[in-house]
Amino acid sequence: MELFLAHIPHIALILALVLLFVRMEVGERQMRAAVAGGGDLSAGEIRAMSVRGAIRTLLLMVLLAAVTVMIIQVLRGVDPSGFIVIDYLVAGGVLAVWFAWAAPSGLAPAFRDRLGRIGRSAVRIAVLVVTLGGVVIAGMALAHGVVLPAL
Repeated sequence: MELFLAHIPHIALILALVLLFVRMEVGERQMRAAVAGGGDLSAGEIRAMSVRGAIRTLLLMVLLAAVTVMIIQVLRGVDPSGFIVIDYLVAGGVLAVWFAWAAPSGLAPAFRDRLGRIGRSAVRIAVLVVTLGGVVIAGMALAHGVVLPAL
């Protein structure tokens, strides 16, 4: 069982890579069909996977796998592995920064334009503080002092 738990992140990455391959193939086939058909498909019907989308999916899979392993180990009364906690912290930290950077683009265009550069920076900082704080606090609660001090 321990061997299986240790490899859940690897299994999740393999599944994520298979999912990414399938999504990229489907997008490529849709684009080929659009070109061959004289451009009959609208831009909304073609869903090609971008590099950013692929990286975000892989990071989310690593984070999900690390959280799953940590929860299972905590429920079993075992301290989580240091590597799993580090996976969680790295993936969670990168995603927190990513989401903070992308946060202003989720606002309505008129509101975003009125915010200006300083307002968009304030939104990014607020989202970064909340998401990174959530990642660290949740990590402290789940890790039981393996890498972070226990709560």
